[in-house]
Amino acid sequence: MKKTAVSTPSVDSLQTVKVARHRLVAEGEVPSGVLRSEIEDSWLRCINAGLNCDAPLDFENLSKDCIDDLKDKNRRLIEAAHPEIKQLVEYFRTDGGFVMLTDESATILKIKGETRHLDASTRYALAPGANWGEALRGTNGPGTAIVNGSPLMIQGSEHFLDSIGYLSCCSAPIFDPKGELLGVLDLTSPTDNGDLPPNLSLVQQAIRSIENRIFSGQFQQHIVLSVHSRPEYLRSSWQGLLALELDGHIQAANEQICQLLNRKREQLVGRNLEELFGVRAEVLLTDLHRKGRGQLRTRGGDFYCELLHFPNSFPLSYKAPQQSTPKISRNKPTSAALNAPPLSELAGQDPRLQKGVRMGSRALSHELPVLIQGETGTGKEVMAKSLHLDSRRHQGAFVAVNCASIPEGLIESELFGYREGAFTGSRKGGMIGRLEQAQGGTLFLDEIGDMPLALQARLLRVLQERTISPLGGGDEIALDIAVICASHRDLKALVAEGLFREDLYYRLNGVCLRIPAFRERTDKEDFIRYFLQQLTPDGRQIDIDSAMMSQLLSYHWPGNIRQLETTLRVAIAFMEPDERQIDSSHISDDFLEELSGEGLSVPSGSAICANGATLKTNELLTIQQVLEQHEGNISATAMELGISRATLYRKLKQLEDGAV
Repeated sequence: MKKTAVSTPSVDSLQTVKVARHRLVAEGEVPSGVLRSEIEDSWLRCINAGLNCDAPLDFENLSKDCIDDLKDKNRRLIEAAHPEIKQLVEYFRTDGGFVMLTDESATILKIKGETRHLDASTRYALAPGANWGEALRGTNGPGTAIVNGSPLMIQGSEHFLDSIGYLSCCSAPIFDPKGELLGVLDLTSPTDNGDLPPNLSLVQQAIRSIENRIFSGQFQQHIVLSVHSRPEYLRSSWQGLLALELDGHIQAANEQICQLLNRKREQLVGRNLEELFGVRAEVLLTDLHRKGRGQLRTRGGDFYCELLHFPNSFPLSYKAPQQSTPKISRNKPTSAALNAPPLSELAGQDPRLQKGVRMGSRALSHELPVLIQGETGTGKEVMAKSLHLDSRRHQGAFVAVNCASIPEGLIESELFGYREGAFTGSRKGGMIGRLEQAQGGTLFLDEIGDMPLALQARLLRVLQERTISPLGGGDEIALDIAVICASHRDLKALVAEGLFREDLYYRLNGVCLRIPAFRERTDKEDFIRYFLQQLTPDGRQIDIDSAMMSQLLSYHWPGNIRQLETTLRVAIAFMEPDERQIDSSHISDDFLEELSGEGLSVPSGSAICANGATLKTNELLTIQQVLEQHEGNISATAMELGISRATLYRKLKQLEDGAV
């Protein structure tokens, strides 16, 4: 497989490029320095193929039966590319981007995304079954990437045909484990929508994930190892992959391992593991089964490796015997199914949050940690749950640890677990730690900024080595988890003050997702209405009157979404069954005082005047019910109702006096 460096267009004006192309057609030459070499070479091939740059897009697309046959033939490629196509479409939809998948001849298999900005002829020409080979359609992403055998960016008028000069595309070929071309992934967007190089890097990253997925699927009957010089890149899209027989003979190697070892594929395939790395397969596999991670040594440096797949049909006679270590209780705490809204609903219509959500989702898909920052009450844990449910680990456990609520003396045993007898007062049989409880799923470390410094060092080692050792000794346990952290504190400032380890900060901050305070969101009104319907227990369509909505929108919301939820719950509780609109009569007195800034203000024509007695009775009955539920606990009752203790005492006095 040919790999070349990807360069950025150096042309200042796309019009200059267009003029150069027409000069090539008329005079047979292009002014020196106007084009990148790969574009100039492609244009010359187009001229030699007899193409005309002002030719219309004239396609005879395949019949439905032929398209179905084409998709069946490429089913493995289509299924492997589906997750990456979905993510790229979501990421670039707002920029007018769309994604195409083609076969090895540049025939479109699948197209997804925003195509409304295309003219009718282009839209028709980009349907499944259309062929975009360079010899037919001139310089274009899929066709030229296939000819070059390498990633390619084509901007605007660098296309050979004038009719598609308003588009820019990033394309990269997809290869199978043997280095044979399977197809092309292409991201296309309008020319005026910003810089393209970052888009190309995302396409290349998606290609790595697709190729890795195809590799793992093709070698289900072989041992598959993940290899990298840096442990954090194991099981990521950057991992090197080796498929082995039980005796250590290498059957396949992906492009990443070839680059890591600086060897061609033919220098790896067919060789024995011991010949290349100086370790017998049975020794390495025994070590991997016992510790979860091993090392491969070469003259060029050391590499980490993990076992991704071991066929059930292979014997395990060499597997290390289980040592008689004290048994740890494996009873994981039962929990209800996670209940969290989809990421799109959490992001709403706020552009910053939409971007953050897209980045967080993509980071988890590539095994990168996510750091969520935001004020108290903005919904950091809800965001973490939604990210987990959107990830490939959604069927695994979601284990949340609040680093601020666990006493400093207990947090280490909570995280790492312990063997029986590890310390005085330890539980009989030991205890499984939160890290191990999250095995195969997601660990959420809330308020990570409050973790003691001494424990930060141990957590850093776990994240680097991906193994844990429970307190009290015993074998290390291989760890396979995604990590999401959150804090309302500025971790960068804590690092500067020496209160948080800098190396741990950069280990956790793969992608930082900042949740804006509710007062800063640009979609407050839409979110309030959406949230109101989510909280309505009987499905009624409830609205908020315009005066009250204006006050809610101008309020500073120090408690963020958590405070909003309480406010709306109280309003719903104070409504009559036949009411459909929230106004000031449904809001607690102390919150009305905060909204107005000068005490309770009630319009003369409001519902509280017209229906005052009924509403007051309903309000006092609700207070009485909540008070009974909390067995007379004033603080708990006031918190649930969203009112102050002083307001609650005043209303209880009304109950005692029989006020209505």
